[in-house]
Amino acid sequence: MEFRRVDPRDELQFDAWFDILHRAELERDHGRDEGWLPQEWRARALDETEPNYHQLFTLAGPGRAVAIGALEVTREENLAWIRADLFVDPLQLRRGYGSTMLAHLETSARELRRTSLLFWVVEDAPERGHGPSRGFAPRHGYEVVEENIIRELTWPRPDGELDHLHSTWVPKARDYEILSWRGAAASELALGLALLKGVMPIEVPDSGFGVEFEVWHEHRFRLHEKRANAMGRDLLMAAARHRQSGEIVGLSELTVSRERPETAYQWDTLVRRDHRGHSLGALLKIATMRIMEEGNYETKKIVTSNNALNTAMITVNDSLGAHPTGGVVVWRKKLTS
Repeated sequence: MEFRRVDPRDELQFDAWFDILHRAELERDHGRDEGWLPQEWRARALDETEPNYHQLFTLAGPGRAVAIGALEVTREENLAWIRADLFVDPLQLRRGYGSTMLAHLETSARELRRTSLLFWVVEDAPERGHGPSRGFAPRHGYEVVEENIIRELTWPRPDGELDHLHSTWVPKARDYEILSWRGAAASELALGLALLKGVMPIEVPDSGFGVEFEVWHEHRFRLHEKRANAMGRDLLMAAARHRQSGEIVGLSELTVSRERPETAYQWDTLVRRDHRGHSLGALLKIATMRIMEEGNYETKKIVTSNNALNTAMITVNDSLGAHPTGGVVVWRKKLTS
């Protein structure tokens, strides 16, 4: 077996890598073709000078690849741990290829001087709590450090529902202005949004695996917007601005694939800790939904994921009509030299 780095610019290499990812996701999702698109992965792996990017790997035997992996390399923060992905060709399961690929990913993580390796593993509703990783990961020295709940919101919402919810929540937010847009943010908002992105890891519930403040600035936020566009996604955003101070104190991101708009994905939503209790998270999400409504996207559902400890945001999502459809378990292994 040969373990090698994949060049995302090489069509043959990348297509072979993505083919395994695609078929593994189809197998996991029982034939529902809702997984990553090629341009979404390629856009995150092309530029190694960005603050974070993905290294792609393949494990190949004679004639074909049997497993793939990826490492998300951060350059300015969270340098103690690194996030990884691993998929085995569905036709090659239970032959030890997953274990072999895992060992190579751990070696690569050590070479990057990371002391912990983490995996975010999706489980659908029937297998939540007892998916395949629940047996595989502990055998290789991994422990659960976080449980997340995936929720889905059917779209469009019933007539008048968003208006009713908005009128219920907006009286609590008189000291704030909700702004919304599609695509690039106005220049006067970019720095405030960047600062929020930087504090998000330490403002959400802490699962204890060492997240820290991220180094965000206006340039990095613009790279974030450009990457979303390169992934083939429209970025629908909303921000909460405190009227008295003019500070940006909350944001929400909803993304829709231009190629496959049936499923929209909630990315970050954050309200700064010192401005919570005013229903801003709920109002921000409604604002992004309004943009999607105005854009006449052929969207059928919105998918969001929350740390199981984040009861405040789960309450917001439930109020908006979301229902649990699965989970994401985070596995960690502390690496030795």
